[in-house]
Amino acid sequence: MSLSVYIRKEYFRAVDLKDKSAHILEFHYSPKVVDVLENGFPVFHMEYIMGTKTKVNIVEFYLMDFGLRGKGYGTVCMNEITDQFRKKGITLITAPTGYDLAPLGYTGPDQYKELMAGFYEKIGFSLNASGDMAMKILD
Repeated sequence: MSLSVYIRKEYFRAVDLKDKSAHILEFHYSPKVVDVLENGFPVFHMEYIMGTKTKVNIVEFYLMDFGLRGKGYGTVCMNEITDQFRKKGITLITAPTGYDLAPLGYTGPDQYKELMAGFYEKIGFSLNASGDMAMKILD
């Protein structure tokens, strides 16, 4: 399934758009993967596993360009994907907050885990007691 979403400029930070009042992001959903494009260029990628008919486990997600980090793309993409999952009857989303090795551009796994935990909390997820898993119950 492909879905084009018109997202107002106010949802993004520090993104310069000339003569545009919004971003148009194309969400491409396929089993286990969601890819997001803007103007034909990939900006976001997510891999997930259906745990049951109503549960999704996020394996990983990332922005295609490290320079996009902190500008709102991750928040906008995750919120839209969460809305689509809700419409499909998903009631629980879980995700790890970190990995044994941190992706390139991070000082180590602890820094990455802390940043990811903060990101998940910002978009409405709760953390488990050890802080290594984020979860969101959808209504």
